[in-house]
Amino acid sequence: MRYIATVVLALVSPLVFSQEQAPQEPATKLEAFQATTGTVVVRGYTTAGTVRGLGGVITVDAREFRDASNLGKRVTGISISVKETSRLERENTSFIDAEEIESLLQGLEYIGKATKEVTSFENFEAEYRTKGDFRVTAFNDNSGQLNIAVSSGRIGKSTAYLKAPQLQELKAFVEAARAKL
Repeated sequence: MRYIATVVLALVSPLVFSQEQAPQEPATKLEAFQATTGTVVVRGYTTAGTVRGLGGVITVDAREFRDASNLGKRVTGISISVKETSRLERENTSFIDAEEIESLLQGLEYIGKATKEVTSFENFEAEYRTKGDFRVTAFNDNSGQLNIAVSSGRIGKSTAYLKAPQLQELKAFVEAARAKL
């Protein structure tokens, strides 16, 4: 019996480890450009604004990445960082390509207007997610209040919570970052 378990483990282990260790493909053009090797990558950024929520800080930046050897090769977009202000102080950054920003703004608009009436059930969640794993989730609590969770990251994501009016502030910073591109 011990021999069979060892053989099965030996056959399965390479598959398990190769899946766990395989690097994830870049989800956005900004991520792919940032991962470029063998050339000088110039990263330009301007902070559009910061929102302080419960348990964290959210920062929105306009971004431009250029290949120093080929100045015509560049990508633009925004990044949104979520830094938890708890004991761990985790921070993750999500990249959003320029062509995805309009969809993000529409998602933020919908989420900001979400109410319990979006479903016939007692509780609801409405979530918008970008390719780069930035998430905004609206949900109601037991008292019916609208709450907003903002998170970034694939593994060990960072989350901050906003009041409904702060979502409009975040949306304004995304619009300001887009205007800088």
